[in-house]
Amino acid sequence: MQQLDTGSSNRNAREKLLVLEDEEGLKLSLYIDKKVLGHFERHNPFDQLDDLNVQEFCLILEGISHFIYLVWNAAYDRPVSLMEMELQAEIDKFIMLMHCLWSCRRIRLRAGSWRVYCLIRTATTPTLSAEELKRYRDATNYARKYCQQLEVQYADQRNRTGLLAKLRKLYRLTCREKLRRILQPH
Repeated sequence: MQQLDTGSSNRNAREKLLVLEDEEGLKLSLYIDKKVLGHFERHNPFDQLDDLNVQEFCLILEGISHFIYLVWNAAYDRPVSLMEMELQAEIDKFIMLMHCLWSCRRIRLRAGSWRVYCLIRTATTPTLSAEELKRYRDATNYARKYCQQLEVQYADQRNRTGLLAKLRKLYRLTCREKLRRILQPH
């Protein structure tokens, strides 16, 4: 990882989206530490979701979310902010964990702990700058508000079509429009 990432924010990351934009276009690579992948293989959250695998699952989901969101926006020649990517990743993690809770064969999580892993950032990471901390906290707070709205509206698992339609609409909005929609849901 350190050979690939020479940026100033290089930390011993277990997941990181590497981006290079040049005259030829956008080059992306998603790095996920092999220990995280190994843990995921041994403790597959689609077989059993529990306190042993939810943290690594969220880490992988976050990287995949960043990758897909950046590609989707690049395809439409839309700029993307780091805040927007973090917000979308938090929402994506929530939705995937909600899906696992609906469809998983075995769930062994402490009551409510999946929300903790999903919507609370590691704000104690000493290498985060004040700007990064603020961005993560803001993204988490907006995502928490939106996901609470979703949870109330779509607690009934049978309305997945409505949930998907709402998620698609939000996904296509700009960051400013997303924040406005979250703050004024109706």
